[in-house]
Parts: sequence; C-alpha cells; structure tokens
Amino acid sequence: MASFTFGERQQYLQLVSSEAATGELKPFVPHFRRTSLTDVQEFSPSAVPSCDIPFSPDPVDPLDFEVHIANQMENSELGSLANLVDFPKDDIEVTLSPRAYRTVNPAVPDDWNNLSPQVRSCVKTYTKNWLTITRRYQKCSIGSRRKGLNLPHQVFECDESFNMEKQNFLNAVAAQADELETEAPDIFIQNLLQPTDQEEVDRKNEIMRKSGRLLDLFTLFPPSDEDEAMHHRTIPPLPCEQFEQRLQINFLEFKFEIEIEPMFLILALYDLKERRKISENFYLDMNSEEFRDISQSQAQSLCYFRKAIFSITQPSSEIYLVIKVEKVLQQGSITDCAEPYMTIKENETAKTKEKVGKLRFQANSFCQRLSLYRMPFAWAAVDLMSLTFNRSSQNSLNRESFNGGSGSEMRSRSLDNRNHIPQFGPVQHSLNMFNKQEEDKLSDEDLMKFITDEKKPSPLLRRLRKIPGIFRFELSTVKDTPSFCFTPDFLELKSSNSGDTELALEVLEFPLPGVLTPYTIYRNLLYVYPQFFNFTNRQGSARNITVKIQLMGSEKVNDALPVIFGKSGHPEYVNELYTPVAYHSRSPFFYEEVKIKLPSSLTEGHHLLFTFYHINCQPKQSQDSPEVPLGYSWLSILDNGHLCCGTFELPVNLDKPPFPYSVSSSSLPGLKRLDNRKAVFKVELRPVSTVHTQERTLERFFSLCEAVGEHYSLAHQTEAVNQAVSMLRQVCLEELVKFLNVVFDKLLPLLHLSSRMGAEGALVSKEIFDVLVAIVDRLQNSEEVKKDSLGRSHYLASYVHYMFNVPVLHEIRSSESEKYATLKPEAATALRRIRLRSTSDPAIQPSSLMLPKDRGGSQKHAQLFHEELAYCIVLTNGQVRDQVYRHLWFFFELLIKSMSQYLSDMDRWNYPVKIRFSENFQGIVNTMVNIGTEYVKNQDAEITEMTNLSLGFFLNDLLSLMDRGFVLRLVGHHHRELLEKAAARPHLHDRRINFLRVVCSHEHFVTLNLPLASHSKLQDDNRLLEDATVHDCVAGMFRLSRKFRQQHFLVGLLLKEIADVLKPDSGRLIRREAVNLLHSLLASHDKDPRLWNRELKAKVAALYLPLLGIILTALPQLQNLSDSEGSKSKLTARYSNPRNASSLIFTSPVLLTPHTASTNRYSTPIAGFSSPNATITAEVTQTLLFCLLWILKNADEATIKGWMQSLLTPQMLSFLELLDLCVSNFEYEGQPSTEQVGSHVYRKSRDMKARLEDAIFGTTGARSEMMKRREYPGIDRLFSRVSVGLQEKLRWRKDLTQWRQAVDKDKLKAELQQEALISGNLTVETNLIVLDTLELVIQLSSMPDFKPVVTRVLKVLIHSLCCNQSTLYLQNCFNTQRALIAKFPEVLFDEDSEHCMDLCLLLLQRCMSHFESTRAQASASLYLVLRQSYKVHFSRMKMYITLSLASLAEKISKQDEHCLQKSLGIMLTYLETDKAMEGTSFSMQVEELLRNLKAVLCDTVKLQAFLMDVDMQIDLMFRIAKGLQNYLDLRLMWLRNIAIKHIERKKFAEAAHCMVHSAALVAEYLNRVEGAVHLPMGSVNFQKISINILEESLVCDEVFSMEKEGICSGNSFSEEGLLELLNEAVELFNKAEYYEAVYEIYKIIVPIAEFYRNIKKLSAIHGNLKETFDLILNKDSKRLFGTFFRVGFYGSLFGELDGQEYIYKEPGITNLVEISARLQEFYKKQFGKDRVEVIKESSLVKKGNLDPSKAYLQITYVEPYFEEYELKNRVSHYERNSNLRRFIYSTPYTLNGRAHGELSQQYKRKTILTTLHAFPYIKTRISVIERQEISLRPIEAVIEDMQKKTHELAKATSVNPPNMKLLQMVLQGSVGTTVNQGPLEVAQVFLSEIPDDPKLFRHHNKLRICFKEFLKRCDDALKKNKCLITHDQLEYQRELERNYEALEHNLQPFINRKIPHLYVMTRL
Repeated sequence: MASFTFGERQQYLQLVSSEAATGELKPFVPHFRRTSLTDVQEFSPSAVPSCDIPFSPDPVDPLDFEVHIANQMENSELGSLANLVDFPKDDIEVTLSPRAYRTVNPAVPDDWNNLSPQVRSCVKTYTKNWLTITRRYQKCSIGSRRKGLNLPHQVFECDESFNMEKQNFLNAVAAQADELETEAPDIFIQNLLQPTDQEEVDRKNEIMRKSGRLLDLFTLFPPSDEDEAMHHRTIPPLPCEQFEQRLQINFLEFKFEIEIEPMFLILALYDLKERRKISENFYLDMNSEEFRDISQSQAQSLCYFRKAIFSITQPSSEIYLVIKVEKVLQQGSITDCAEPYMTIKENETAKTKEKVGKLRFQANSFCQRLSLYRMPFAWAAVDLMSLTFNRSSQNSLNRESFNGGSGSEMRSRSLDNRNHIPQFGPVQHSLNMFNKQEEDKLSDEDLMKFITDEKKPSPLLRRLRKIPGIFRFELSTVKDTPSFCFTPDFLELKSSNSGDTELALEVLEFPLPGVLTPYTIYRNLLYVYPQFFNFTNRQGSARNITVKIQLMGSEKVNDALPVIFGKSGHPEYVNELYTPVAYHSRSPFFYEEVKIKLPSSLTEGHHLLFTFYHINCQPKQSQDSPEVPLGYSWLSILDNGHLCCGTFELPVNLDKPPFPYSVSSSSLPGLKRLDNRKAVFKVELRPVSTVHTQERTLERFFSLCEAVGEHYSLAHQTEAVNQAVSMLRQVCLEELVKFLNVVFDKLLPLLHLSSRMGAEGALVSKEIFDVLVAIVDRLQNSEEVKKDSLGRSHYLASYVHYMFNVPVLHEIRSSESEKYATLKPEAATALRRIRLRSTSDPAIQPSSLMLPKDRGGSQKHAQLFHEELAYCIVLTNGQVRDQVYRHLWFFFELLIKSMSQYLSDMDRWNYPVKIRFSENFQGIVNTMVNIGTEYVKNQDAEITEMTNLSLGFFLNDLLSLMDRGFVLRLVGHHHRELLEKAAARPHLHDRRINFLRVVCSHEHFVTLNLPLASHSKLQDDNRLLEDATVHDCVAGMFRLSRKFRQQHFLVGLLLKEIADVLKPDSGRLIRREAVNLLHSLLASHDKDPRLWNRELKAKVAALYLPLLGIILTALPQLQNLSDSEGSKSKLTARYSNPRNASSLIFTSPVLLTPHTASTNRYSTPIAGFSSPNATITAEVTQTLLFCLLWILKNADEATIKGWMQSLLTPQMLSFLELLDLCVSNFEYEGQPSTEQVGSHVYRKSRDMKARLEDAIFGTTGARSEMMKRREYPGIDRLFSRVSVGLQEKLRWRKDLTQWRQAVDKDKLKAELQQEALISGNLTVETNLIVLDTLELVIQLSSMPDFKPVVTRVLKVLIHSLCCNQSTLYLQNCFNTQRALIAKFPEVLFDEDSEHCMDLCLLLLQRCMSHFESTRAQASASLYLVLRQSYKVHFSRMKMYITLSLASLAEKISKQDEHCLQKSLGIMLTYLETDKAMEGTSFSMQVEELLRNLKAVLCDTVKLQAFLMDVDMQIDLMFRIAKGLQNYLDLRLMWLRNIAIKHIERKKFAEAAHCMVHSAALVAEYLNRVEGAVHLPMGSVNFQKISINILEESLVCDEVFSMEKEGICSGNSFSEEGLLELLNEAVELFNKAEYYEAVYEIYKIIVPIAEFYRNIKKLSAIHGNLKETFDLILNKDSKRLFGTFFRVGFYGSLFGELDGQEYIYKEPGITNLVEISARLQEFYKKQFGKDRVEVIKESSLVKKGNLDPSKAYLQITYVEPYFEEYELKNRVSHYERNSNLRRFIYSTPYTLNGRAHGELSQQYKRKTILTTLHAFPYIKTRISVIERQEISLRPIEAVIEDMQKKTHELAKATSVNPPNMKLLQMVLQGSVGTTVNQGPLEVAQVFLSEIPDDPKLFRHHNKLRICFKEFLKRCDDALKKNKCLITHDQLEYQRELERNYEALEHNLQPFINRKIPHLYVMTRL
C-alpha cells in the first residue's frame, strides 16, 4: 500500500504554511478516477442524460462574517435584536459527568492494588466518567411536532358531530309556526345600520381578526418525522448493558400431591432450535419452613429468591423454560423414590396418613445425615414463546411490538423469521405433571431430545412415567426494574419501585455467537460443568459418586476460596460445592453448573480442585462421615497467563495429593492414577469475563500498551508495537467488539505517542491509524452491528460521544473545575489524569500553545491531538482513504470533540473566533473538506451518501468552533462543486440538497445569515452600493439578487435551489427534497423559543421574502387539491352533501345538459393553472403554500405592503390567484364518520406511507441490496418521495412493516378526532392569514388600475366563503366582505360584474346555516347588499336573489327551510329598525321579495319529503317551474329536469311535451327579442301539437326587457338552442309513436332550414317525414297511446292530496288491477301495511264514514269523452287520443241504494270529468277541475248497452282486411246459446208491455229499433263469417246460425209490437 513518506509530509506542510502566509488556501486534492474504489476513470458527460436542474452560472461567496459581526456589535441600539447578532457565550458545554450505573454500587474488583495491567486497563475503561460535548441551543433547531398541542376547538358545520344537534333541531322545528312574521329572530348585530367611519370599522375588524391567533403555526403542519430523522444525529445509546427483551417470572407455588421432604428447583432457558442452553441456572427453594429446617445443617441468615428475570437477545420459536427437580440423597433409585409420589394420593384416610408419616420420618433421617448431597428426581419444560405470543394475541391488538424497529436499526436477523417478544401483562401458567428423571439420561443433550420428542408422538414418551404436582408461576415482560433486585454478580440494582419486598435475581444470558456487543461493566465469572466420570474399571463398591469442586488460591490445603455462588437458601458465596449423585452409577453423567466469581488478579497458583467421593446412604459404625474419597484431580485456571476455556479430559489420582503440590506438573511421583493415567474425568470451563479475552492477539496488544503507557518506551518497542497493532486486523470481529472501548482507549494514545517520535514513529503512526480505520470499516460493514438512521454504528458513536477523551501525556496544573463549568471536584480530579496536550511532528509546530511554566520557569510546548488526527486523515491514500471517507463521520466526530476539549482546556472560548485555531489547521481542514468533496463528486452513489452527510455535519459543527466565514466558504465550495458535476451525475442533486439540509440545521442558522445587516451597506465585488430609495430597498428584499445571496448566504443557497427546482424541467424528486428542507427550516424557526418575540420573528421572515417572487413565478405549475381525483372539492361530491358549503355553486341541483353543467369558477380559482399538466405535485404545492403563508403571517406588514405596491397589475392579480390557491389547498375535510371509524375505512396521511416505505427500504442488509438494483443512483435516499409508478415495481415486505390486526375503536376515533382538530385549526389559521393579506391589498386603493385588483379580492373572498369554514373564520370573513363592498360598491353592482349572482347565492346558502352566528352574519351581509343596490340595481338584485334560491331548490331540507326563515326574520328586523330607508318603497319591496322567497321555499322543501313518490315529485317540480314563469332560464331548467324524470320512467310522450314547452318558451323569447321572419311567432305555432302550449305565452314583458342584464344567458335562448329542443322532441315523439306530432314539429323546422338554404337538412327532414307517414299508415289503429284512470285520495295521511281527484295516464295495456296493486303497494310502504285501503265502488265517497287513521284510494277506469260534434273532427286514431281533457265512467245504482238490482230497477250514472290540462302533457297525472253527472233510467241504460253491442258488430264486420277471430268473438258474444238470453230478457222486460208513462214511449220505440238493428248486424256478421271460415268450421257456423234463428224467432213478437199513440201523434 502506498503512503506518504516523512519527506513528502514535510513538503506538504511547507506548502500549507506558505499558502496560509499568502492568505490563499488552495485545496490539496488527489485526483480520483473511476475504475474501482481506488482507481477510477474519468466520467464522460456526453454519456449521461442532461441535468435535471440548470447550472447556476452566478456563484457568490459569503461576506467576512466575523468582521461583519464585529461591526454590528458596536451598535448600541439593537435592543431585543441583539440576540440575532452573534452566538451566545455559553453556546458549547463541556461536561464531565459521573458514569451511570444500574447498580447501587458499581461492579469493581475486590483488590485494586494487585490487578494485572490488562485488568486494570479494562476496569479503568469500564469505570471512567463520561465526557460529553453539548451544544446548549441545538435542541432549538429541531422542527416542531404535533405532540402536546393545546388547540381551541373549531366549529364546522360539515362535522359529523353536528348530527345530534340536527336531530334536536328537527324536533324543535315541528313546534314552530309557519308564518314568517312569527319566527323568532336570531342574533342581531348591533350598530350595523348606524353610520360609522370606515377606518374605525377596519380597526375593529383587525382587532377581532388578530385576537387569539396561534403563534406556533407549524404545530399544525409539521415536517415529516422521517425527513427529520434521516438528517438528524441522534444521541447514541449509553455505553452500558443493553437488554433486548426481558421476561420476569414470579414463582407462586410448587408442591407434589404428597409432601414428604424438601424439593429444590433448578430453572434455565434452552433454545432447541440452536440446541444449546442460553442462560445460567436459577436455583429456587420454595419449601416450607418445616422442610427448610430439616435440610439446613446450621441456622444462618439466608436469602430466598422468588423472582427471576431472564434476558433473551435472539428469541426463537423454540425457547423452553426447563425445570429440574432435585431432592436430598436417599437410599434407592429415582424410580423407588418417585413411586410414592405417583401412587399415593393426598387424602384424609388413616391408612394414607400412616404411609405419609412413615415416609416423612424416613426422609427426615436422610436429610439430617445427607443434607449436603442431592439426587435428580424429575423435570418439566414450558414452551415459553408459545406462552408469550398466545398471551400477547389476547392482550395486545397492536402488532407493532412484534417487529423490532425500522430503518437501519433492523438487524439482519430480522429477515431470518425470528420472532420478537411483544409486550404483555402478567399471565399465570400452571404445570400439573412432571417427568420422572431417567437415571442414565442426565445430560443436556438427552434433555433436549426428550423435549423435542414430546412435540410428536413417540413410543418412548409413553414409557415415561409422570409425577403429579403443581408448579404455578406468573410471566410478564419487564418494564421497570423491581425492587430488591440483584444482578447475576449479586449486586443490588437501582429501582424506583418500593412496593414489593420479595427478592429478584437477574439470570445471566450466555453470550451468543454472532451477537456483537461491547463490554461496558466489570464482570469476571467462570462456569464449571463436570460432565462425566468413568469409575467402571476400578474394583470396589463405589457407586454413589459425587464430585466436590473448589477453587484453590494456592497449593495449600486450606486455601479454598469462598468464590462459588451459593444457591437459593444457601450463603451468598461458598468455598465448595457437590454435584448431585446418580444412585448406583459407576460412570455417572453430571449436569451441575458451578458459578465462580474469579479473583480480580489471577495467578498461576489459582486452580480448580476436584475431589471424588462415594456417598454411603446408610450409616456405618466405622465411619462418621458418609463420604468415602475415591480420587483427586485439578486444573489450572491460567494457561501461560491465558484464561482457560473449553472442554478438558483429566486423569484422576487415587491418592490424596501432598500439599503443597505443583499444579502445573502433569505427574507427581508416588501417586497412583486411575486407569493407568487415562483421562477418565471430563469437565468444561466457560468463562464469562469482560477483562480476560480469549484472543491471544488482544492479550499481547494490551500487554504492550500497558508497557508503553507505564514506561514511555515506545521508541524501544517500535517493531513489537507495530506487529501487535497490525495483528489486530486478524482478531475476530466478535471478540474485537467485546473489547472495542478498551482497544480504542489504547489505540488513540498510541497514535499520538507514535506521532511524537518524528521519522521513527511514522510507520507506527501510519500502521496505528490504518488499523483504526480497518476496525471502523469492519464495524460499519457488519450486518450484525446496530446502526442508527444515518448508518452510524451505535458502538462507535457511543464511544465518541461518551468515552473518548483527548489522550493525556502530561499533567495539567490548572484547575479542571475552572475549565469545565459543570465539573464536580471529584470529576475534575479524575479528568486531570486523562487530559492530553498532543505533540505532533517536532519539525512542525504551527499550533503550539503555552502551557503553565514548570519549576524552572521554562515554557512547555505541545501540539494538539486534533491536528494530528487531521493530518492522518489527509495523508491517507489508496484503499485506506476510501475507507476513511466512507466512514468519515467517525473521524470527524473525534476531531470535533478533541477541538472542543482543546478550547475548553485552554480557556479559549472567549478568544476571537478567528484566532481560536491556527491558520495552518484551517488549511488542513480546507484540504480535508476538499478531498471529501472530490470523493463525493467522483465515487459511486451508493458509497458517497454518508460521506456527503458527514461533511455536512462536520461543517455544521465547525460553525460553532471556528471562523464562520471560513466555514461558510467551505460550504459554498462544496455546494458549487456538486452543482457543477450534477449535469453528468444526476444523483449529486440529492447529495447537494441533503448537504444543505444538514448545514442549515444549525441552531444559530438565523444568526449565520446576518439578519440585521443593512442592504445599503452590502458589498459586491469590493464596491460600495449606491444609496437607494426606500422603495428600492424594500424591493431588494424580495429579489434573490447577488447582493442578497452574499449577505444571507445559507438562505441564499436554499432559495436559489428552490428557484431552480421549481423550473418546469427540474426533477420531481429533487423538488420535493428542496421544498421539504425549506419546510423543516421554517418549522424550526417557529418552534424556537428564542424567536417568539414578534420583532425577532419579523426579522427571520425577512430572510425568506424572495420566496414570494419565486412561488409567484411557479404559479402555473402549482396544483389545486380541490381538482385532484377523489378530492372532496369535486362539484358532484360536494353538492351531494347539503351541509357542505361548496354546494354554493350556481348550477342546477340535478342533472343538467352538457352546456349548462359548467364547473364552479370558485372551485378552480386559478383558471388555466390547475390543469392536469401541472408539474408540481399536490404535496409539494401544499408545502410551498404553507411556507408562503408563514412568511405573510410573520413578515412586517409595511414591508409586505411596500412590495405589493411595487407589483404591476398582472403580477398583483397573480398574487391574488396564489392566495386563492391557498384557500383551496387547505380546505377542511371534516371529521370521519362513525361508519368510517367502525369499518377502518379512514386511512392515515402520508406519514404512515412514509414509515412503510422506510421500513421496506432501510439502509442496511437486504434492503440496501434491493435498493442497489434500482436504475437511478441514490434512489434509496429519495424513495420516500418516489412516485406511485416506481412504488409499483417494488415488492412489499410484510415481515418488515408495522401493522395492526385490529384497532381499538374508541382509541382510533380519539386519534382521528385529534387529527380533525389539527386540520380544523390549520384551515382557520391559513384562511385568516389570507384574510390579513387581503386587507393589506385593500389598503392599496391608491395604486393605478386598482379595479381589477379589488375585483379579484372579492373573488378570493367568495371562494373562501364557499369552502368548509369554521364559524370563527366566517365571522371575520363576512366583516371583510361588508367592508369591501362598502368601500367599492361598483365591484359588485357594475353591469359587467360576474360576482353579484354568486354572492347572492353564497349568502342565501349561509343563511341556511344551522349556527346562529353564521346566519346572523350572512343575513346582515344580504340585507346590506339589498340596501346598497336600492337606488340603481335593486330590480336586478331581487331577480338574482330569487334565481339563487331557485337554483338551490332541490337540496333544501326542512331544517334548511327553517334556518332560512329565521334568517329572513333577521332581515325583517333590520328592515324595521332601518331609519334611513323610511319613506321609501324599499321596505315594501323587500317584504314582497321575502314573501316570494317563502313561496319558493315551500315547494322546494317538499321535494325532499317525496323522494320516493315520483308523481308527487313531478307535481312539485311542475309547480316550481310554473312559479318561475318569469325566470326563463330556471323554468327551462326545471322543464328539462321533469323530462329527465319521464325518460327514466319511459314516459316518452310526456318528456317530448316538456321539450315542446321549452321550445315554445324559447320561441316566445326569440319572437319578442328578435322577431325574425323565419322563426315561429311564439307558442301559437305549437298549438296543433298541444293546446297546453299556449300557456308559455304568459311571460311578463318585463322579463324580456332584462335580457341585457344576462337573465336569459343560457345557450338554449338562441336559434341553435331552439332547433336542439325541437330535435329532442322529435326523437321522443318517435319513441312514443306520436308520429303526427313529429310532422307538426317539422313544419316549424322547415322554414328555418329554408331560410338558411340548408338543402341537406331539408332532404333529411323530408326523408324522415316519409318514414313517419309510412309508420302512420302501418300502425294507425295498432298504436296504444294510453289508458286512463281516475284516482281519488281520501284521508289525512295524504296531506295536501286529501280529497283530490286525478286522471292518471298509464301505458296502453294497463288494466285496473295493475294500477290498483301498484298504488296500494306504494302507499302501504309509505304509511304502513294496515293503514291503506282501496274503495271498490266508484260512487261518491262520504268522508265522514271513513276511518281518519287510514288512507283510502278510489281507482276507476275512465275513457275519453267526446261530444257528437267532436267526433266529426276527431276522425283518426291519433286525434281521438290527443288533446284529451274530458273523461267518462259509468256507475250502476238502484233507487233503494244498492249498486245492482232487477233489470227494470237498474239505473246508471254517467260521470264526465274535466281536467286542468289536456293529455298528453308534461305530467302523467292531471287534477280534475270539473265533474258532470248524467243519470240514465233503466230503459235508457239498456238502449245504450244495445247500441254499444250493435256498434261492436258493425265494426267487426266492416274491418278491412277482415279479422275472423275478432268477428267470431263478437258473434259468440251476441248470438251464443248462453248470451242470447240477455237480449231476450231485455226485450221481455221492456218491450212486452207498452209503458204507462208517455215519456217512455220514445225510449220504447228506440229500444225496438235497436233490436232490429242488432239482428241485422248479427245477420251480416254471420254471412261475413260464412265466407271466411274453412271446411272444418262448418259445424260451428251452423250452430251460430241456429242460435241466431232462435233469437230472431223469440224477438219477433217484441220487435213488431208498436205503440199506437206514438204513431197517431206522428201522423198528426
């Protein structure tokens, strides 16, 4: 690897010194090429796409900051603005704080004096205090958040919460009177009509508008948390023990069914998936006091732990809690001992008690003698993971706790299907069965195999015998440390809980392979596991074998150390421990775990002594002790100074070793060995030590470091140190991380120490730094190391932040407490031992500092550590340089901390900033930053992101330490370099924005931008600016000029970026990045408590004034959220909700024709700018607009007014459009409905989406690899802003996301209500800012061409009133609206004004508000509008108000009607108190207007009540249209609405008549306005189609005189509109088969076509006429025009229909049953099944006889009725089915009241009904206006029947072509055998005798003549039928003839009988 030689280094330093002397620092930057990380080729600009953002050719350098600050400080008149001049004196805080410990007393060695150097170094690292560097005001730069808001509740009508008020209101409405005069008025605005000075009105409005406003605006619209997190350095975690997840187990109960003897439990965790034990043993003694007494050999104070806390770093799905049960050793096998527990049941029988008593006595004797020895008894296992997850699924609905973190903190193991333990509350679990321990299956492997087999059927398990018992415990996750809790080292933990007194113990989790965690505390433990002892080859009776284990401090016999941890119920430490006994086993397996606290200073004499015994279970007279020694073995703890670890097989000596003996000796003379010295004893050692490493390389390194540190002998050990340091590269990463802090504490002093040696130590210094870089690189690249959101290793960041201290070589004589304001005396003493004054190369001393004089009075010179570190960074090359600049953050943070310590140590904080550091050091920093810039420019995007951010953070830090002008120039240089290269490398755009974000996050950002400097004093190219006028000065504040960017450097860079990215050709992703940066900056200003002063905030806002012009320029690209798909601002969606204020749009309330369904001109405020081609996304648009509003809110009003005065009129109009856009983009959406909350339809805002994307695309592991596959470099940093298209290409990783299985409904509703509260306040505040700005605009009335400006102001006001607004804002907005019209009435009342109609509509809608305050304001505004228009435009205003109310017709509910009437009552109150209008006609006309409005209201409200009754709806719509006879536009609209209803029901004739009436209305208009010859004369030309058309000629002449005012402005009122209506009528008449009407319409169209010589049209017309006439010929009598029925309504349930009669026109084939069933079913649904009845008779209904609680229908079939003269004119089938007004039906009756009786008594009543209009009409039912009744005598009735029958015969006979079926049917009904009895009976009754009454003579004769005619017609029919029939019908013909002959024969006597008197009279 190439490197700088010592000579090259000298040359470089001379170069730096010379450049510093000349004042010009040139970057010393190596050339990067792009072949690899170390050899890279030049990048060809021609090979890449063009740059997204144009390069700015006008870079600027900042002012000399320090000089400028010094000049400002001389100003004594700054006052409160002085805080903006310079950084505060206490900006940086250096704190030496005592180290935080979890325990009451820290873990430290017992013997400090005899520690080895290695242990001493480790302990020193683990116990030293923490030195932190804190920027006191950095917290002020963090953006605002939504948490902890205390916002006022804003009232909006659109919220669902209004439903309750609405229901109560409806109940109250029912009790109100209908008369308008009786309505109680609402709130009355006092002094509204009194003359007041307008300035006083404006002043009061301003006070009201600005009271109670929110100061912290960005609490309503905070920046994204993800954006902040990705560019914010979090404080690293404390360097202390870290626990992933912990479970607490409280042991409640343990016992077997019978209690005979004490039992002892051993608990531990096992991971079956990894096949290992993961925790140490926890010993539990839950015996009663009785059993404890018999098991203890002596009385002493003992501790019993009842709680255990287990740590689980890597939870897998197969973690088991294993419970082993032991008992005191007794004679007999485990099976024998367990038999009573399995067979004897606990009960009260005498026999059972006797057995239990014997067993207890026996056990007691064994316990008295063998209490030291135990034997295995039983075991059980609990699936811990299954228990925890089952509990969590019941207890917690939030799955967030299942997934461990997001972003880069997700470890790679998250991808390995490992679970995370969720948080859950206490859950109890009980075990009822234990497995009997198998005597030959005692090892952990056997145990885990048993547990595995338990999960599947196994014959082995069936043979396992179970022991019944109870083991009950409570499991929970650990939240707080319980009281009286101890660590695994038996140190008491600190705890805030004091309620529980039971002891708890943390159970040590064994270190896991692959889990990298640095050691932070002193721990020195050794676990000894005896595994196997083979005594089978030895003769004898030794079978009950145990092993006594001791740690010997020396070879002396009594030197066993009390360092073995005692079990629960035993002393804390013991000096020996016995393993459990396997009964009668000569080769036992052991499972005992011996936990030993190793001495802090180990020597070669420390060793383990194992003594093997046979235990006699029965006492022997020859032996006092049950122990029989079998052999001895020992094992040294250290192996050549290295702590032993692993499995050892040892020989066993049969003879007792002599003392002293040699531990290290493999054999001792004279001692016998078992099995000829074979290894018969197997033991495993597992050290858990934070001071003894298993890496010999590390041991050697530590030893050398200690030697160097103590004797300063590096010069003599250069080669050894170099080799030891180099070997650190080979240390495994796991071991290296464990001792990371210790390694760093050694490496950094070595680095500095080697640099003092000049050329000798150059190689060592270089090697040390290279190894340091390699270690950092390994940690940063490891997937197992935790990292923060910036990719910084937690362990590295934690070391730098807390533990790093500048290495100390000399004592500092000055008082430490003087250097560190926060140091305590004891901390100062500790710090004094570790402070350093670095000594760099002796040949270079650019930064020498004066230390205190020594005793001889000479000065000491020392160089600084930060300079040495900077040199090392600069002088790297090759691969090391790549590694350094990849992980530059670590070295920069080291550098910054050492610089801060230097300033604190040397008390240089009060020095001028320029001389705090040497010029040479500035040159090094300059070079270092420039190399980093080149690295970012030329290396791949994937590896430069963190480098770029590191440079930003470094410069950010330097701004608090060094010359700020110098640092700002470095910022400008880096930014400029990236901008120049971005054309070839697009990802550099993102790097540039991110760099700016980091630099601009400085807590003194405002001060860095010189907010108090005067523009007149700016320097540009070393020339003083000329004096400027105030106007020019103000205008300059709004221009992003070179002068502005030079003074406000950082803001200038940002605003220049904003201006560039808002250009149409810029990249969308980069645009969002830049705008979000602006958003974050403004949010930080808003939250900063230092800037809460109004004057200070105005100065801050002045820095961003050029943004107004930038956004104004980008106006065409901005999006209007109200136009976005699915937006609430869509017209159709908004108008569907009558409570939505956006229904104020003046359009039809129902479906319109295309030419009238225009969109709202206020819902799209920027005409032409809200197109789908807008290049700026909705989110960016909203953010930009909010930033704009923040500036307008906080900037000085005089400054804003001055700027607006400088704008040209088009620019001013654009600015107002911008304000209009603000109103649209911040409209209130409303609270979610209950249905949305219940069904989880409501979704989170874009914050949840950003979190999901971040979870999928983090910065480490597999996520990073996925990002590398993206085609756009650097997309990983931009993905949270990526488009939907890009997102669809990416796979959603469900296992990495946070999601919810279910959500608590109440909690979700509360969250959504909080969101709605924030949204409501956001809408109010943004609209009030717009209103404030509009007031400023209104004050500019003196500017030229102001009329279009104030017109646009009115438009913005109307638009804001159209949107969902709170009552608070509406009150202020109405105040401004009234003031505006009072000042500029011509804006509203000019003839060319487009807003008068819209304002009327708006005010009427607001008059229907359900809130009194809103109604009061709207009523006042509406009254004042009428009052101000009285003298000139009063008629037009009345017309506009009427039209507006009519346009809202169908959407007005009953509640709206009541509210509107109350508002009209307020207007009447104003009218009565208006003294100024007395004596004029104003009062009378207003009262008349209000009455007319009420009439319209009554009908329109009823439409809502009859939504299901289409006939009633059409009646009401017809009535409304009739009432709007003089409002042609509206009448035409309602006629079309009626036509649409008919078309939906396939009533094409009625729909066609609607079109004909519309055409007639248009014809009347055209005739009276234009009077063209070729046009129809009016409705008279349509009377042949329908006589009803003439009603369209009743339009008042005044209507046509208002044509110039735009009343009839629709497209229909033209020739084209007339033709369109006529063509639609033709189409509909064709569908209805009214072909004759088509001909009449074409007679109107033809003259128009002839006038325009439209031959093509005429040809088409005549072709259509031919087809029409052909259809008439073919279908004449076959057409079914309709059937008519009379329907009467009786009963109060029908409301206004009660007692009314209508003629219904139904389809031609409808019968009485069908219409009766339809109407009956409809009204039953409406009123109830049992409340509707149909009156079967057709006679007159007597209402007194009806049930008042029911509804009655009377339905009768009727026929058209014609007089004789009419029949002569109505010849055709069409004529007899059109223009029908009279109908007839007959009702039979008798004189005795019955309907039917004898033929001679049967009378008939003929009822003739006349309707209001003729059928067909624009309605299908028409009311009956006249009834005429004709009664017929019986003989007259039968004459009429005979005439009808005779007519039917004649018609059937004469039809051509003949219809045989019809003829035979009529014949059969006339002469059939059964039928002919009818005519015969009539003849017998009425012709058998001559009547006595002469008045009946004529009827008698007429009936006789009828019979003659009848017989003649029958004869003709028979003859006709005979000609038509075939051969097979001859018999049928003969039968008919026989019947006819019989009938003729029987009738002849009656026919021939004459009345003599009648003939006599005739002859006379």
